[in-house]
Amino acid sequence: MSETPLVSIVTASYNSGDYIEAAIRSVEAQDYPNIEHLVIDGASTDGTVDILGKYDGRVLWTSEPDKGQSDAINKGFARARGEILGWLDADNVYEPGAVREAVQRLVRERETGMVYGGVYDVDESGRIEREYMPPEFTLADFLLYHEFNFIPPSSVFIRRGALQRAGYLDADLHYTMDFDLWLRVGLVAEVRRVESFWSRFLLRDTSKTGSRMDMFGWDILTVMQRFFERGDLPESVRKNERRIRARLYQHAADRIITADFRQGREYYRRALMTAPFDASARLWRTTAYLYYRDSLAGRIYRGMKAGRT
Repeated sequence: MSETPLVSIVTASYNSGDYIEAAIRSVEAQDYPNIEHLVIDGASTDGTVDILGKYDGRVLWTSEPDKGQSDAINKGFARARGEILGWLDADNVYEPGAVREAVQRLVRERETGMVYGGVYDVDESGRIEREYMPPEFTLADFLLYHEFNFIPPSSVFIRRGALQRAGYLDADLHYTMDFDLWLRVGLVAEVRRVESFWSRFLLRDTSKTGSRMDMFGWDILTVMQRFFERGDLPESVRKNERRIRARLYQHAADRIITADFRQGREYYRRALMTAPFDASARLWRTTAYLYYRDSLAGRIYRGMKAGRT
């Protein structure tokens, strides 16, 4: 790898007219000299294509129907020419110097296949709501961490060889495709954190993450089941399998219960029963309350309370 390898930034967009130009400008503002930016648009109807047209010759873009974000990102990965690849969501932006810092780390550490940094969560006015620096990565720690999927996609840069060994995104996943990819990369390459903030994540209610939390939960269960069917998991993961399953059941339940009370409650129960001695006080309290709420005693209590008001 040369000292200034080509970096390909891939952005998937669909009706992203309010945000896409800021993303493009954040790539153009990088102080690294060898970048190509690919925008894969899903046949937007809101003016996104007009904005992309302004950047002909500076951004490599297409606009055509696709099967969703994962499919679009995969198209970008396949068309990219860079030795290093980044994935910038259409409503996110890079921090100054992000690409340069990532390349310097990957050039210096040849055995590292993927690097990631921190993220600023911002509201629609640009005000920083949270500064988030994720912890260091090991597969077991990543799976057991109290906050689901702690690696922010727009703060990730992957060596092409590591991505090819791991495989592209699963186009059938629409909510946890990044989590699934990080797991597969972690099985074939070294993954390192860099203590720098590399992107800004826009908090908005209409995002996929915010609008369909229950579907997010079902995707977690899909990834978990498939992951533990693999025959190449390291001992650090296998010896913690029950704890990891319990943690992922809880992450899934936190999301499923927003749309399906009984199914959400069932996965809280599974989390508790899978690793009862490792369960947090919060999980014990939540599960007990949810079953009490639906019990005869709970219904009688709520009836009596309603009758007093």
